[in-house]
Amino acid sequence: MEILSMNIPLNEQRTIAARLVALTLISDGELANREVEALDRHDIAALLGIPRDVLIQAVIDHCQQLLARGGSAEAMRLLDLEQVEHMLDRVTDPSLRALTCQAMLVLSKADGRITQPEQTLLRHALSRWELSLSELGPQR
Repeated sequence: MEILSMNIPLNEQRTIAARLVALTLISDGELANREVEALDRHDIAALLGIPRDVLIQAVIDHCQQLLARGGSAEAMRLLDLEQVEHMLDRVTDPSLRALTCQAMLVLSKADGRITQPEQTLLRHALSRWELSLSELGPQR
């Protein structure tokens, strides 16, 4: 159930968007060089309205959380959809939702293939936020 009545500051929503991007990068258990390069090439941090350091820290934090859970490639591939839904519900700004999905799509495609976990995460965000791919605008 979406929580639209929550008054979450935009900066906090942007930090959550950074965490969703980090999840996208790591969802398949690999952090491909082309995905990392795409962060800068597409200026994903600016797209989300956050400093680059905040985005990089979100990726580092997510990796550390996975390592603390055991760090196997299989453990990294598992998406905690309950946790994802909680994060998705906390991003209430419509334009930030669309930009976050756009960033997730661009990064998912960066290594030349969209893996099943990346598809699952993106589809879940699109569905939860009632967005379609056509609403995301042109892919850079």
